[in-house]
Amino acid sequence: MSRHACELFWERGVTATTGDDIAAAAGLSTRTIWRYFRSKESCVEPVLALSAKRFIALANRWPDELSLTDHMATDMVQNPLTEREIADEVAGLRIATMSVTEPALRTAYLMVHDEMEHGFIPVVARRLRLPDHDLTVRLSAAAVTAAFRVVDEDVGRRAIIDNEKVTQQEALALIDRAIRDATNGRLGGPVK
Repeated sequence: MSRHACELFWERGVTATTGDDIAAAAGLSTRTIWRYFRSKESCVEPVLALSAKRFIALANRWPDELSLTDHMATDMVQNPLTEREIADEVAGLRIATMSVTEPALRTAYLMVHDEMEHGFIPVVARRLRLPDHDLTVRLSAAAVTAAFRVVDEDVGRRAIIDNEKVTQQEALALIDRAIRDATNGRLGGPVK
């Protein structure tokens, strides 16, 4: 159902898509949609959450001796995305792009990033050798999550709206810069 919502919002726009449309595309009753989702826009959260969960799983595999972007590049080779995961990533970038001008969609997008932030706290704590509840850990997790959000929006706009080819190397360089800038160099690099 979440994939149907992403597709319908992209094809028709948020205003022109109803909960009934999403339910019909998913082969469900409208009542079922409202049982599980607070709004039609929140129907996109499961697809967005898949990307966030993949990132947290990748971050939990992040070895001390590698920068995050070196780890991401290596991990992408070792754990390539399936066609379905690539389609979900594209859908997520579309939603990220749309969320800039769609306030209700923005709410759903930010809800997922909030979950991602909480999932990233233990990773940051391990890398900084601090307890999970430490203010620096929590601020760094929030900053990294915000950095990823900004990069996703930038790459999404460039690739989807402007039809610009953004290479994996360019995207990783943006991520590296964003994380180091957002955390004043505390995160992103290897742990010494």
